[in-house]
Amino acid sequence: MKKVFVLIGIFTMFMVNSFILSAAQTVNLNGTSWELSGIKQNGLNLQIPGNSKITVSFSGNKISGFSGINRYNGTYRIGNKSLSTDISTTLMGGSDELMNFEMAFLDILQSSPKITYSKSMLTLKNRNGDTLTFKRSSNSSNQSDENSLSRLTKELSGTNWKLVNMNGKDVRNIGITISFSGNKINGNSGINSYFSDYIITAGNITIGTVGSTEMAGSDSLMKTERQYIELLQNAKKIELINKTSLVLTTDKRKTLTFEKI
Repeated sequence: MKKVFVLIGIFTMFMVNSFILSAAQTVNLNGTSWELSGIKQNGLNLQIPGNSKITVSFSGNKISGFSGINRYNGTYRIGNKSLSTDISTTLMGGSDELMNFEMAFLDILQSSPKITYSKSMLTLKNRNGDTLTFKRSSNSSNQSDENSLSRLTKELSGTNWKLVNMNGKDVRNIGITISFSGNKINGNSGINSYFSDYIITAGNITIGTVGSTEMAGSDSLMKTERQYIELLQNAKKIELINKTSLVLTTDKRKTLTFEKI
């Protein structure tokens, strides 16, 4: 009889340990990257803005990602199957639609949501029922979005480019330029000097509010300058071709094509 109790005790301990191990595995997010596929706030399903890849990545105790306009990063911990974060963001501006969406996303992410986790899906749900749903990103198997971001940002940093074509029009003789330094851009827009911040995420680019000097010129040159700044401000996609050509594309498929100087 004593042996039976011993065996039962061993079996019970084995089951408890297996359960604890299983529970721990369900909240092990280290080394994974995810893309937002759904968001619910105040009982309403919010629409993810077009061409916006909202992401979250976990590495060690670090969390990072793209929230619609800005990059964010910080630390996280998991306790009682809840996610606690301490994050900061860049300070770029955007449209009211994007800024409201980004605020909703970050509010939920920082509200200590409960974690539901599978191989292909991550759900974060807070006590109010507000929910973020993510699908697994292909970056999880190799490296995070932030590493991909760093590669292209570093590749562009310190480079200078001349605008040769603006949405099908040859403008190489106007002298419009763009230069990259870290996460900053600056250049000449035809008459004035301009400057801004930028962020690249997986082939997408977001450019902050463009500031410039206030010099005047001919009507035709000022018109070209306004068109350039508008297209630059609304650029969504970035493509580096053979390291000698750079193309920025808006969500309306208008393009800015630069050649390396």
